Amino acid sequence: MDLVKNSRSVIVVTRDGYMKRMPLKTFESQRRGTRGKRGIDTSSEDNEIAHCFTCNDHDTLLMVTQKGVAYGLRAYQVPTASRTAKGTPIPSVLPIKSDENINSILPVSKFSEDEFIVLVTEYGWIKKTPLAAFEKLSCRGLIIASMEEGDRLMFTHLCKDEDSVLLGSKLGKATRFAVSKLRATSRTSRGVRSMKLKEGDSIAGMNILCNGKHTNDEYILVVTSKGFGKRVPTTEFRTQARGGQGVVSINFKIKTDGGDSVTCLRTVKEDDEVLIITEKGIMVRQ
Repeated sequence: MDLVKNSRSVIVVTRDGYMKRMPLKTFESQRRGTRGKRGIDTSSEDNEIAHCFTCNDHDTLLMVTQKGVAYGLRAYQVPTASRTAKGTPIPSVLPIKSDENINSILPVSKFSEDEFIVLVTEYGWIKKTPLAAFEKLSCRGLIIASMEEGDRLMFTHLCKDEDSVLLGSKLGKATRFAVSKLRATSRTSRGVRSMKLKEGDSIAGMNILCNGKHTNDEYILVVTSKGFGKRVPTTEFRTQARGGQGVVSINFKIKTDGGDSVTCLRTVKEDDEVLIITEKGIMVRQ
């Protein structure tokens, strides 16, 4: 690993099981509203973007499947490919079963003693586990959560006890509560309820607000499936008790033809850049 330069890269994982790594400089900054550049080969209708993120090449990638199994992989071990290439099949890199899908990927630079991993399922179950429990995670895989039938593990994040969790649902609700209110549990536990969800609703995004403080320079970026987005100051999301209904995060403009829904809630600052990707692989960096 010492011979590998610790550069910044963009890693893309598709829904039909391909992954690739590209240098961050592949995508130069563009103006808002531009069409963007093609980021994957879209010759296959199933080759839609599932995950896209930046990391250092020396980072450990905790790749978690919907069934609660995690695999450990160094970022530089992800094969590199061109911007329009399809990528490498995941089973050739990790021993993932045919009925497993990677639903969450967490880059980790250092396994600190005072850090935890928070995991959230689609039905709203949440748990907190010490990060040290995953230090020896290998590409062979390890069960990290137990789930009820039909549920899926959706999000994983690093946090500390002084931080707070902000969750958002597809129907536009959001709730915020302190990480310290979550009891640290074992690697295979299911966890507790994070928020009350209406029928047909599910968790769309999770964020960790560092130090649990209300800051004026931090925002929540909300993006919908129909292409609408906005920034909301984190100060508008007050800390509540875990398990509540939350507050409204966005009102949808499109309510016909199936309506709109939240697809992403992400913590941002004004000097950050955003890389937005459609399901067909069109990327815009702004």
